[in-house]
Amino acid sequence: MINCGLLETIKNISRESGFTVAELLVVMLGMHKEGLGRASVSRKTSIGERRIRRINEYVKSLQKTRPELYEFITEGIHQASIITQPVKQYLLTIFHPVDPDLLKKVESKIVEIRDWIIVETRDRECIEVIGIVPDRIVFPLVPEELSRRYIELVPATLLENNSVLVLWRKHIPLLYESAVLNALVNICTESMI
Repeated sequence: MINCGLLETIKNISRESGFTVAELLVVMLGMHKEGLGRASVSRKTSIGERRIRRINEYVKSLQKTRPELYEFITEGIHQASIITQPVKQYLLTIFHPVDPDLLKKVESKIVEIRDWIIVETRDRECIEVIGIVPDRIVFPLVPEELSRRYIELVPATLLENNSVLVLWRKHIPLLYESAVLNALVNICTESMI
């Protein structure tokens, strides 16, 4: 489950390691979840292959030095379902399952999440809309008529309660998923302050 405990742990690992949260997430999603190699992750993300190798070596070193921590983060990432597929002129990414308390934070901080994603991706045109699915699709701060049009785009077969949805205009695999997770990290750690 994607929750603040998992995301805060990844942020702590980032602080300890000197790698950014986004870089750690890219490597964990690409190499540890999807089983891609260094070269493939590097090509998809434009992060240098040496940097990918160093990050992966650090994450793998946790298996020996801090096995409980390694197991916690890798299991958390493996249990998360992150699906991206085309819908009309957009790409839809669904993050599931997301802790219900975190979904409430997402709903109340939707503008901040969008801003964090834009900063992380360095592309203000990448996002069309962000939504949540506590028990039905909600696009916070989106007018009802427009919201209905977006809801019609989402295939019912992909819908799961406790999800975050992102409709992308542009999408770079792994990088943009890690940007969303990084925004969730920021929400979790911001609420601690």
